[in-house]
Amino acid sequence: MPLPASKGFPRTAIPVFMGRVSPVLDTCTQIGILESGRNQEIVLRTVPVKGNSIYERAGEIKKLGVGVIICGAVSDAFFNLLKESYIDLVCGISGDVEDVIEAYFKGTLVQARFRMPGSD
Repeated sequence: MPLPASKGFPRTAIPVFMGRVSPVLDTCTQIGILESGRNQEIVLRTVPVKGNSIYERAGEIKKLGVGVIICGAVSDAFFNLLKESYIDLVCGISGDVEDVIEAYFKGTLVQARFRMPGSD
């Protein structure tokens, strides 16, 4: 991905399903972690989510050093667990992962085309 790495952004995660933002964070099976690659470009490293409960999943995400999660829907209980771990969430997002990442770094993720249907 040809976006320059920015030291101003915290380690960011996106639940991934078939190249798109997974619709529900609570049940996703893969999470993409944005990291600096060669030549300071942003790369998406995908890791499996193995935890069955939201407590296990929150622990896995915390161990990855994630500071922000961009996601679709998330249950109140999981949202609160992540917030207690000082992880910020950008909820109600849908779309192709690469487009979402680009918009996130450009500060244009608020566009209607990234809003999950039914989200506020």
